[in-house]
Amino acid sequence: MATMEDNCTRITGSLTFTGSDDIKVLYSKLAYVEEINGCVQVVGSGYIRLDFFARLRSVVCGNSSYTVDFAVANNSALERLGMPVLKVNRLGLTGNPKLCITSEEATRYTNVQRGSADNFTLCQGRAGVLKECNSTQNGFNGGLADGCELITGNLYIDGQNNANISNKLQFVKEVYGRVYIRATTLNNLTIPLLEKVYASESTTSTLLDPTILVDNNNNFTSLDVPKINFMAKNDYSFVTNDDSYVMNQDLCNRLSPFGKVMSNETVCGNCN
Repeated sequence: MATMEDNCTRITGSLTFTGSDDIKVLYSKLAYVEEINGCVQVVGSGYIRLDFFARLRSVVCGNSSYTVDFAVANNSALERLGMPVLKVNRLGLTGNPKLCITSEEATRYTNVQRGSADNFTLCQGRAGVLKECNSTQNGFNGGLADGCELITGNLYIDGQNNANISNKLQFVKEVYGRVYIRATTLNNLTIPLLEKVYASESTTSTLLDPTILVDNNNNFTSLDVPKINFMAKNDYSFVTNDDSYVMNQDLCNRLSPFGKVMSNETVCGNCN
C-alpha cells in the first residue's frame, strides 16, 4: 500500500489485507477511495475498525471464484466495520468474534454471508442498542432526539434554536458525515464524548467541505472535542471565518493530524 499513489478515488484490481500494512499508511492512502473494481479481503488482521475505508461506496468483484465481493474473516480484534456509505452486493462476515453491526448497517447490508457459528449482534450503547439519529438542517437543536450516540449523516447545528443542544449532544460519539455550526447565537460548544467524524459522502462530490465548519455565528468563541481520535483525512479538518472565534492550541493539536486547521484564513501550527 505504501507504493500506491496518493488521493486515489478509484482502485482497479483486488486487495487483500492481513494486518501487515502500517495502519497509518492505510488511513493516508485509502482516505479518498470511493470505488473498488475488484475483490476485497480483510483476513486475519488485528484491525479494530475498517474506517480507513470511510468514503468507500462500492466494491464490485468480477471474479467468479469468489463467493463474496468483500470478505471480512477471522479478524479477532474487529469490533466495528466503520464504512458508513459502503453498499456491496455480497458481504462476507465470518469468524469475527467481537464484531457488532449497527441498526443502520443491518439495513444497508442486505446480502450478508455468515458461518453457522457467527452471530449477528447489534451494537450496544449506554442503555441498550446503540441509539442512531439523523440531524436536519435548520432544525431545533439539530433536529436531534434525546440520547443520540451515532449521527448517521451530517451533524447540523444551525440557526438560533439551539437552547438545548448541549444536552442533545452529550452522548454523541460518532458522526458519519461532517459537523456544521452555522449562524447560531452560541458562545461556545463542547461535544464531550465525540470520538470519530468520518466525513463520508453518499454521492460523489468534486468539492469536499471541511470536516468541521464553523461559519457566520454571532459570538462563537470556542469548540471543544476532548475525546476526538479519528477524522477521515481531508484538506481541512476545521475552518472558521468567524471574527469572534479564538483558536485554542489544544484543539489545533487534536485536529491537525487529520487536515489543516484554519481560523480567519490563518492555518494554526500543531505543537505535537
